[in-house]
Amino acid sequence: MKADVKCCADTSREPLSNDKIAILIKKASLECDKIAYPVLTPHGLTLVQYKIIKLLYRKPPATVRQIDIERYYSLTNPTVTGILQNLERNGWIERLPNPQDARSKVIRLTRKAEERKKALYHAGEEVERQLTKTLNHKEKAQLITLLNRMLGSAQ
Repeated sequence: MKADVKCCADTSREPLSNDKIAILIKKASLECDKIAYPVLTPHGLTLVQYKIIKLLYRKPPATVRQIDIERYYSLTNPTVTGILQNLERNGWIERLPNPQDARSKVIRLTRKAEERKKALYHAGEEVERQLTKTLNHKEKAQLITLLNRMLGSAQ
């Protein structure tokens, strides 16, 4: 006996919708990467390396551990290990024994990183300016609020 109703909708012919939140967030992330590349390359940094350096600028010296970076950016241990190795090799950071826990290390910015703080701040501002150039101030504030709420970290 043939069933008159299909059990599952055939969506194979439907085009992907540009209004799906996950798709739009992914596209915005890719656009950010595309914008950041030419802005950060002259500094010898990738976007994720820049983000880690920016986090270190905001924290007291030699207080951030690798696990803190992993948790803050939701990155895996091997990913952060590779990024930190590259930053250390290129003279941006140093990893030092943690005075509170000999099993871990703390990360400190080098003189090179400190000397380039202002230039990197301006580079980050340029990436954000280009990424949000079609938004006015109120829309930017609203976007931040909505994304924070979505991520469960609204203040």
